Amino acid sequence: MQAKGQEDSSACAEAEAETEAAGDAKADTATNAPADTATAAAAAAAAAAEEAEVLLHEGRFSEARQVARRALDAGVRPSARLYSVLGRAHAAEGDDDHDDRAEVAYRAGLDAFPDDIDLLSAYAELCLNADYLERPGRHRRGPELAARVRELAPGSVQALRAERAAGGKGVPEPARVQRHDARLVLRLSPTPRTAADRARIQAGARPEDERLAVLAETLGALVRPGRSPLRLMVVRPLASTLLSWVAYAAILLAVPAVPLPAWAACAAVLPLLPSAALHLVLRGARRRARTHTSPAPSPTPQDLTFPVLPPVPAPTPRDRITGALVLATAVGAAAGSVTWSQIQYRDYPRYTVAAPTSLGRLDRLELTPVQQGMADQLKGNFAGVARETFTYVYGDKELGRTAFVVLGATGDFHAMTPDLLDELRHGLESSGLTVSAEWNADPGRYGGWMKCVTYKPAASVPEVACGWADKGSVGAVIVADRGTGRSAAEGSARRAREAVLHRGGAERSEPEV
Repeated sequence: MQAKGQEDSSACAEAEAETEAAGDAKADTATNAPADTATAAAAAAAAAAEEAEVLLHEGRFSEARQVARRALDAGVRPSARLYSVLGRAHAAEGDDDHDDRAEVAYRAGLDAFPDDIDLLSAYAELCLNADYLERPGRHRRGPELAARVRELAPGSVQALRAERAAGGKGVPEPARVQRHDARLVLRLSPTPRTAADRARIQAGARPEDERLAVLAETLGALVRPGRSPLRLMVVRPLASTLLSWVAYAAILLAVPAVPLPAWAACAAVLPLLPSAALHLVLRGARRRARTHTSPAPSPTPQDLTFPVLPPVPAPTPRDRITGALVLATAVGAAAGSVTWSQIQYRDYPRYTVAAPTSLGRLDRLELTPVQQGMADQLKGNFAGVARETFTYVYGDKELGRTAFVVLGATGDFHAMTPDLLDELRHGLESSGLTVSAEWNADPGRYGGWMKCVTYKPAASVPEVACGWADKGSVGAVIVADRGTGRSAAEGSARRAREAVLHRGGAERSEPEV
């Protein structure tokens, strides 16, 4: 009996222990259930806010409002971000009804989250931009809200936006704030990677500060491989700006100075490409920071050694002087290059036509049938185009034998191109003559272009015609081909040209004969 009593006592003890364990498990489940529910609600609110934010930045305002309103009406744990997105999606429509609904959303959000910087900033912008005659009460609330934003986050992007909406003087642009902050942190950090990591940690610890979010995105973009030149441009803005624009000016001015083809001026944009690339990188960083405003706070503590971001100083006199120099360089180089190129293009050599009475042992023959026929043809061809035409025949006066003929015209031929010399062959072939050879020749000290052709008249020995062209004259020298070679024909043409045409003198209205 005693043993049976002991067994009953043990069974009772075990039953009591199981009952207590079950009670503890139920208590633990009841305790953890609210925590799990709160976590799930917070996650659902964050997901809805993220989706609405994306829709807002894609310009799909109605869909963004639907997502935010659905999350708030479904009993999801509200967040300041949901109210902010809902209000901004209404305000983006730009009409009075939506402005009223935006104000309702902002005020409801501020009732639950009175110190949220994004809500305060968005509501301040709405009030400050309101018409003071149609919405006087809303307009009066603007300065109070802007002051509250400055109090909670002095120098932040939200505060700057509120000041800009209030018409504040000297409020720096977001791009200038961005460059200032990136330059400050890069200079005070041992390495660019360290600067980016510290900014990311600080932005995670203070998600309400949009200025820190922009800084973190900016440094994260600048530390990517291959972007060290962009970091240098951020750290040394004055030197890099001057260097880029000086290179731009040098290329533009080199085109007429060398001279180079006109299309070479397009290379002047090359020194400016890094600045354009930096602009795109910084703009992308600002856009990414705006699309991720006020995320969930990071458990990472703040970096107490991180530099304090001071208010952005006003432009210094050196900044203004640099800007003026850049503007003067850009405008002056472009205007100078165009003007110089036009002067060169329109300029042409002025020639005096003065044929010597003899060239070596050759005499200048007068009033020959060849001279008269060619002279009349030239005057007809160049009527109204050339300032002066000329035709001279040299040969043996006693024997009446012609050695060569030099003919041409002078004037303003600044649009001359070497393609004109192709007409030499075409003209001979159209006259029924057979061209047996064609080659480019050295034009000599007068420059321009020269091309020679060999052809055979119907009842004569083969002849060589060497035509020249420059921006002040065009002509040809025709000599008999006596088998002395191309160089001899070219030399005769150059000597005849330089003997008849003279640079540097005043042009006469009548040729010397």
